[in-house]
Amino acid sequence: MTTRDYTSDEVAEKVVATLRPVKYSTEKPEDYSFARRMFADQWGVGVSELTFRINGLADLWRDERSTTTWPTGTEMLAWDTAVNSIATYGSGASLLPFTFTLIDEAGGEQRYVNDPVKGLVPRPTEPQTTTGDLSRTSPFTDEAQAARRGPAILESDLPDILAGLSPASDTRTSGRGSGRTARAFDRRQLAEAATDRWRGFLLEEPDDTGIDTLVGDYIKEANAFWMKEAGSLDFDTFVTDRIRNQERWHFLYDKKPEFQSESEYMGGFRQVAGQFGLSARGELAAIESGASTGAGLAGFGERVGRTAEARAINSGAFSQRFAASMAQTGIGRT
Repeated sequence: MTTRDYTSDEVAEKVVATLRPVKYSTEKPEDYSFARRMFADQWGVGVSELTFRINGLADLWRDERSTTTWPTGTEMLAWDTAVNSIATYGSGASLLPFTFTLIDEAGGEQRYVNDPVKGLVPRPTEPQTTTGDLSRTSPFTDEAQAARRGPAILESDLPDILAGLSPASDTRTSGRGSGRTARAFDRRQLAEAATDRWRGFLLEEPDDTGIDTLVGDYIKEANAFWMKEAGSLDFDTFVTDRIRNQERWHFLYDKKPEFQSESEYMGGFRQVAGQFGLSARGELAAIESGASTGAGLAGFGERVGRTAEARAINSGAFSQRFAASMAQTGIGRT
């Protein structure tokens, strides 16, 4: 068996190759680039900002599956852990404390750990006890328990906190030297405007949670647009687009002629139905029926007039007018 002597340069190269860490970005560059670009576009951040997380996630993928196979870009995008990790970074939550406790409106608590690869990971919330509580044995002192819980953050405050932390609104990353900072919004004012618009279009009261989510989404997208384009994202247009994606919008407006706006289309039915003195519920039912079927206004008026409620109202009005006429003529007096 023959052997050959390696030059010093070859030996050095082999040593460096042995010490060089194996990375997803170097082993599967196409999949890595695809996943990194898609995640970056989704959250409006620079691709270079996701290098560490994408590589770390790929390592975690292999460790959890005890495999040497790297994930494809598509698998990375569909993996819940990766989605959570990138969302943690893109939303700005990665800059929250390493451990903190989120408190909801009902006072419920959920503790989170800010893992540098996995992102925000929920952890069991330990009961608050005092050192002198003899009914419960705790391995932690009050100070240790407080440290494990971390700072308390109200769930209602979280969107505003993240709006200032998100890298999409960070002048060091997404501003690209523009000097722009995230804009502040009045959430209550936006929620009231969105609620009024929802009522006007869909003739129903919106869900508070849905409105809060809508406002939060607008603030996030408006800030991302501001940081990139130095422009304003129109709130009314944003809300209207969301409304037009609702099933109820399609129920009410799918029969609307293209040349009419929603307000023009619905205004005709409102005007006709309002002439019959119906109850609020009866008028709404009539308008929904007319709009959803695309009825002509003349036929719609006739149909409303034939409803039991309209007949009862008109019958009562006729009786009152008849009695008044009889009184004027003196007929029926004793």
